[in-house]
Amino acid sequence: MVFLSPLSVVTLGRLAAHFFSFSDDEFYVTFPHKLPKIIFADYDGTLRPATGPTALIDRLTFKRLGQAGVVRVVATGRSLYSFSRDCPADLELDYLIYTSGLGLCRWGPQGPGEHLAGRSLSADQAARAVVAAVRLQRGFFAFEPPPRTHWFRHQEPVGRPPTEGHLSRVAAYADFAAPFEDLASLGPLGTLLITAPKEEMPPVRAAFEREVPDLSTLYASSPFGDPCLWLEIFPPGVSKAQAAQALAADLGLGPQDALAAGNDYNDLDLLAWAGAAFLAADAPPELRTRFPLMPASTDAPLSRLLAEALSRA
Repeated sequence: MVFLSPLSVVTLGRLAAHFFSFSDDEFYVTFPHKLPKIIFADYDGTLRPATGPTALIDRLTFKRLGQAGVVRVVATGRSLYSFSRDCPADLELDYLIYTSGLGLCRWGPQGPGEHLAGRSLSADQAARAVVAAVRLQRGFFAFEPPPRTHWFRHQEPVGRPPTEGHLSRVAAYADFAAPFEDLASLGPLGTLLITAPKEEMPPVRAAFEREVPDLSTLYASSPFGDPCLWLEIFPPGVSKAQAAQALAADLGLGPQDALAAGNDYNDLDLLAWAGAAFLAADAPPELRTRFPLMPASTDAPLSRLLAEALSRA
């Protein structure tokens, strides 16, 4: 049994009355009646809406999940730096999977704790990936290995203007960015990221994979709101699902114990791995038939998703 202070109970009750006065008919899914042992939640577009911070009711829900003994994990495409800068101080977590599975660390009241895992492209893998990107004449970012995956070198595309997202990333992280110079200065990398308009990305991905077939590739929507896709290139096997599976195994848990929630291309492997999986209702339209839908990120999705299960805890 979980006990909350009278103030917490009143706060949760008032917020629940506001947020939970809705019909679930549009979702065609039965929400969980029992709490999972571990929950993996994407951040942007799932916990955090594009229009503002994570809802207070979702932050209180994460607190109560911890009190109920549920392991709480955010699995984000953000770098450790970016998530640490944006995460609300009262969002209680146990672990953070960052850069789409490249890094894993503990998370506590003061933020990031012990680093438990980190992967990188070897110097040879990085060089072959960059050569392929240069031949494609697309803009790219070459990121440092974890935990410094917010530092990068960049190159604009050849013969076409850079995408809006490309320019926005360079501007947003100007203190951590430098132009790409040559292969001679290149060592191991965390990831390589290629940018292109959404309709042009499938042939770009196919051409890259033909040239460098041994690396993992993953789509992600641009976090800057422009209509382009990003192709992320990782060491073999790196994904949110791989990091989640490894963490769960270390805790003596498996997919049958896990619930995952996400909203984008880079969440699909994680959702496929978890025993219970839900996709935000405002995910890209082509993804919405892949998994049961939960409310959009603007509607406190985790709280609404777990309301009945938490009421039984």
